[in-house]
Amino acid sequence: MSMTTPTRSWLEAPAMPHYLLSFVPPLGTILRIAVDIASIWAAFLFSWTIVEGRNISSLTSAESADTAFVVGLCTILALLAFTGFGFYTRTYSYGLWTKLRRIGWLNIALFIAAGSVLLIEEPPSELTFSLLIATILGSMILHSLSRVLSFVLRSEVRSEDRRASDLTISNIRVDTSQDKVLVIGGGGYIGSALVEKLLNQGLQVSVLDAMHFGDETLSRVSGHPNFTLIREDFRHIEALTRAVSGMGSVIHLGGLVGDPACAVDADLTVDINVTATKVIGEIAKARGVRRFIFASSCSVYGACDDIVDEESNFNPQSLYAQSKVASEAVLRGLNDPNFSVTCLRFATIYGISGRTRFDLVVNLLCAKAVRDGMITVYGADQWRPFVHVDDVARAIAMTLRATTQLVAGESFNVGSDEQNYTLGEIAELINRQVPDAVITSDDTFVDKRNYRVSFAKIRSQLGFEPAWTIERGIAQVVGLVRSNQVGDYSLPTYSNVLYLKEHGTESFADFNITGWETEFMHLNRIASAAR
Repeated sequence: MSMTTPTRSWLEAPAMPHYLLSFVPPLGTILRIAVDIASIWAAFLFSWTIVEGRNISSLTSAESADTAFVVGLCTILALLAFTGFGFYTRTYSYGLWTKLRRIGWLNIALFIAAGSVLLIEEPPSELTFSLLIATILGSMILHSLSRVLSFVLRSEVRSEDRRASDLTISNIRVDTSQDKVLVIGGGGYIGSALVEKLLNQGLQVSVLDAMHFGDETLSRVSGHPNFTLIREDFRHIEALTRAVSGMGSVIHLGGLVGDPACAVDADLTVDINVTATKVIGEIAKARGVRRFIFASSCSVYGACDDIVDEESNFNPQSLYAQSKVASEAVLRGLNDPNFSVTCLRFATIYGISGRTRFDLVVNLLCAKAVRDGMITVYGADQWRPFVHVDDVARAIAMTLRATTQLVAGESFNVGSDEQNYTLGEIAELINRQVPDAVITSDDTFVDKRNYRVSFAKIRSQLGFEPAWTIERGIAQVVGLVRSNQVGDYSLPTYSNVLYLKEHGTESFADFNITGWETEFMHLNRIASAAR
């Protein structure tokens, strides 16, 4: 058999090598850079002709050419500064007001730098301070207007997407399985807040959970006609397969949660948090599930002095965080047009749900303040993002309602920029509501975790804004503890790690590690695998 080599017409441009494509910025970035360049030069030309009263044709003279060269140099410096601020690489990470403030400071800095040069060096005769001031102010206005216009246009697009999503959900559901949702781990801290919301939306909700912490966590919905409880360990393949069959969506909340609980038994943590997650994802995809939402954590960012967003590098400082990074990696590999995977990275959660926990920093400090009269903070300067458990449930429900185009293959930080606090600030907020308690700080305890998080993406793409403030959440927890409804807050029932230590890992069925999980859990492979 002979083979012919296809010939390329001389009219066809040669394809750009794949390795060069990675250096080509997206069209949107190119347009933003072009607009910023045009804004600077438009401001200069306006100042030259209107403020200075000169002709544009005079720019061709030798003296004026030096002035144009200075403006060109300032343009390059401005673009470099914009790039450093992330205006081209992290477009959706900043809110509108943050962008406007940074534009203002940038232009002021450029004016100071250019003015200093004019005072030190002999400037071109055509370059005056009035021309410089007018150009800087004009470019600042034009840059700001371009960001405002972009914000308005994006808001309109997001509104249309959300309206289309609502229309799809309410009017175009042909496949009734899309109304069926399986919540794995639905009897836990988040699940007990989420299930009721899903039922109120008219969905048929099944919960797959071994219910280690008792039936009371779902007592509010136990008699609902659209609610089904499957009391099984989600690692049992047969039970999992039966539970997943016929479902349109799966929300995976199951697993060992928290650094102390995961540190009790490393092998068990990998079995439950990584191995089982991969198995769940593969079975769900094979059984025709269309949407898969995974509960991840902002702890994947670990330790970073900068504000991090969904594009930031992972830096997990614990086995728990490593298991979340590894799980995101294996699930991302399953995402395709027929199986939409979304990872939600929750901030540090607080507040009361159907299954109350006092092993979370805000809840624990509130309980200690009321019962012990003591607020002990370990590492008061450490930053953490916070979010109420009810807002987490709302974010999951919103993700489930959104169009797949908005959420497929995406990761979202869940929380709000306003609720980034140091642990010392949390202690002070609790002390305001429990003034008799004494704050003590123990800085000998070293916790490497320290991170502030941007939540601009979920705000701009899904329209999510938390309803709870940290002050209101503190009041909720303090009120519950004072009411004596919870009894002893230090009981194992209220703590994942204490429950695990009291009941032992023997109460959880063994699940053999097959080998690939160990590879994913190596830190030097996590970033490349997840990206």
